Amino acid sequence: MLNMKNSTHILLIASLVTLLSMLSCKKSFLDQKPYTSVSSEDALKTAADIKTALNGAYANLRNGELRGAAVPLLGDLLADNIYLSTINIGLFNGENAYSITTDGAYSNRVWQFGYVNILQVNNIIDAPLNQGTEVMQYKGEAYAIRALVYFDLVRLFGKPYTQESNSPGVPIVLHYNPAALPKRNTVAEVYAQILSDLDQAISLMSQYNGSAKFSKYAALALKAKVNLYKGAYQNAYDQAKDVLNNSGFTLVNRADLADYWAAAAPHDQGNKVETLFELASDAFSNNGLEELSLHFAQADNSEGEMLTTQSLFDTYTPADVRKNLILKGVRNRVGGEDPAYIVNKYPVLSGDFNEKKVIRLSEVQLIAAEAAYRLNKETEALTWLNGLMSRRDPSLTYTSAGTALLADIVKERRKELAFEGDRFFDLNRLNQDILRTEEYPSGIIKAGDYRRVMPIPLGEINVNPNIIQNPGYH
Repeated sequence: MLNMKNSTHILLIASLVTLLSMLSCKKSFLDQKPYTSVSSEDALKTAADIKTALNGAYANLRNGELRGAAVPLLGDLLADNIYLSTINIGLFNGENAYSITTDGAYSNRVWQFGYVNILQVNNIIDAPLNQGTEVMQYKGEAYAIRALVYFDLVRLFGKPYTQESNSPGVPIVLHYNPAALPKRNTVAEVYAQILSDLDQAISLMSQYNGSAKFSKYAALALKAKVNLYKGAYQNAYDQAKDVLNNSGFTLVNRADLADYWAAAAPHDQGNKVETLFELASDAFSNNGLEELSLHFAQADNSEGEMLTTQSLFDTYTPADVRKNLILKGVRNRVGGEDPAYIVNKYPVLSGDFNEKKVIRLSEVQLIAAEAAYRLNKETEALTWLNGLMSRRDPSLTYTSAGTALLADIVKERRKELAFEGDRFFDLNRLNQDILRTEEYPSGIIKAGDYRRVMPIPLGEINVNPNIIQNPGYH
């Protein structure tokens, strides 16, 4: 296992975030050591302590600066699925225009809050208590969270594994050490750590506690996705098929798709349909105005500044049930777009908001299809692909072969996973141009453009002389 640690800047951010989040709770916090400076021996002595810390890690993961909004929005906005309305409050302007700076990019927040999340789960993993089914389950979930955050970070701040695996990725932070000033590990090293963490997670987790918690098969599904992005297609194929054949989960059917997306509660043991892992909000624990649904909806209590492109809308046939997740209407602000193609995948706008999907069985089936194609199993790839089509668009049965089949699989990934944050990363790993339409202020973003990798935050560069910036940024 790699043994890099965290930088001073990351720790300062972690301490600040922890301070701000606790100031409203009790003034006596000012007389205590910051959470991030308390050793795991002091803070995490019992299974209940570890469970509390794990709940905090999930809460941070669903924060609007991470998986709660920023990561899925960047994954579609930096590609060709969504764009920023001309009527907006100023967020994401740089990303929308591909004018991304080292000190103002929204991706900077992903870096900062991502490393806070990593510090949280590191404390859980390093806690000296190492016995009991519950404790092992909690630690397994912590490993899975760490793997997910590193997967997001390395895909944003490093080049795709399939292109330059030995290029700089992100620092691997495994233990608390405020004196360390780490270098960036290579993309290959980060992927190795992600897969190692997922192996640990799978070996430690033995319980299924609903879709809002990581479980063995959710971690295995994420592992299949990581291997797809790595280009380890045999591993991706084997792991995806394991999930599809043995997890006990079923695909959501065509007739149930609208209700599935309209639901605002995580699944329990008795409802293992589609969602392997998601981040849950409720009426008391949510991101308020930063909730993902409020970035899309045109209701009075939302900003609704993110609209989908007509090119994506036109990709769906009239018979495709997924087309109903986009509404053709008008931007509800003076001077707004008309027509506007409005995302309706997250329709719950208050209280118990929609959950944020992280990994679904439909994606696993598409992973199996692509991996089968890469392994020259085209007949099987078509079977997996058309099996999903029968639940989405019965008017469409694919018969393609060769590179046309791969293009069809990629197209269905775009259609199925729209507004979940995968499109930008898919186009990067496939080394394809981003064909931005007239709705964007920028034109085509060519494969290899330096802006396809986000800048390291300037604050990190300033305090850690060992961190190098990505090419093209100053």
